[in-house]
Amino acid sequence: MTTFEVISQAFRALLRNRLRTALTLLGVAIGIAAVLAMVSISDGATQIIVADLETFQGGGNVFDMWRTPWVTRNGRWQRSTSPEHLTYQDLLAIERECPSVEIVRPRWTRWGGVRITAGSGMDASEVRAGYHGVTHEWLEGLNWRAERGRFIDATDDLDMSKVVAMGASVASDLFGDEDAVGQEISVAGERLRVVGVMQRRGRSILFGVSWDDAVYIPLRTTQQRLHGEKWVDVLSVHAVSPEKVPDAIAEVKSLMARRHGDPDMCRTWRPGARNVEFVTGVSSLLRAVLGSIAAVSLFVGGVGAMNMMLISVTERTKEIGLRRAVGARPRDIFTQFLAEALAVCLTGGVAGVALGVGFAWVFARAISDPRIGASLGPPLGFDGSGLTWPFSVSLPWGCISMAVSLGVGLFFGLYPATRAAKLTPIEALRRA
Repeated sequence: MTTFEVISQAFRALLRNRLRTALTLLGVAIGIAAVLAMVSISDGATQIIVADLETFQGGGNVFDMWRTPWVTRNGRWQRSTSPEHLTYQDLLAIERECPSVEIVRPRWTRWGGVRITAGSGMDASEVRAGYHGVTHEWLEGLNWRAERGRFIDATDDLDMSKVVAMGASVASDLFGDEDAVGQEISVAGERLRVVGVMQRRGRSILFGVSWDDAVYIPLRTTQQRLHGEKWVDVLSVHAVSPEKVPDAIAEVKSLMARRHGDPDMCRTWRPGARNVEFVTGVSSLLRAVLGSIAAVSLFVGGVGAMNMMLISVTERTKEIGLRRAVGARPRDIFTQFLAEALAVCLTGGVAGVALGVGFAWVFARAISDPRIGASLGPPLGFDGSGLTWPFSVSLPWGCISMAVSLGVGLFFGLYPATRAAKLTPIEALRRA
């Protein structure tokens, strides 16, 4: 018999007992579907966190550093009285002496509550928002651009120019549809000229803040005109890669301890690190649990397939005897029954892949619904109202699933196929 004849006859034999075949392949399908759906959902969660980190901080290779506001003395927390602060010279030293660091971005930050006004008299408008004193290099790490006008440039910072670039939300709240570029606004009482409006970037679902809700002032202008200080509030440090972040943190802390004489002078924070670790840990745990469930399900499905094939051998004893009597070899009988076992498990694998992909798609569409996202987000610690869950299918896992299905069919189909092949024509016809 040709390969095509073997395969077609195997599927015809399975279709003669549709209910039995469906119940048998169900165990295989459930195991495959569970693993594939979980892998797809966990991959989607990882993509969301990575994309959110790109939006908020410029990637997973970034950590922030600032002066420690509180210290422990005699087992009690007290406000730090150290005169040491981060400076622009610290930034230059980090870029020069820390091999694991790519760039450093200085920032003076107020996240919200700052009075920002535009216009005067009856035409005056006001918002409460944040501001960030930054340099022109700040955009390089965020991959962000101005939608209208321009961002802060090096000349603005050197000259301590009284200019400002506005986040999209602040510009919309103050000026509506009117072009804000060239207008004057007041930030904490300081009059500044608008030179640009930034592209809308969106709100971070992990941290609940948005760069759109702030304005951006040259760093030196912020230091001298708003605070009267020369130090820097925050240094955002970009490591050369996410894997190098621990090395970069250690190098920077060591350097700051040498420069300021205090090993506890600075604190570091890696945005999203715990979220990535949490998702990775939960995904690994769920994959292990579902992998165990899938293994049991596949084992049960394999046993069911073997049981079905043994019943088929018993029911088709007369057929086996007649085929042997007209010249069929034991190898032909063995091949036929093994092909049937492989066919039922392969069909179960295909059904499992379809179920897993379908469940992952439904899950992604459901979570992306604003009403469902808004209700599920807060209990899980993020803003889910604008969440779009990516639909992701892992091709390697799909191929592994099909290979496992074939492996189950091969393993559990050997015994029934061998038993059928060992029947002699006389014995098979006598039993029939």
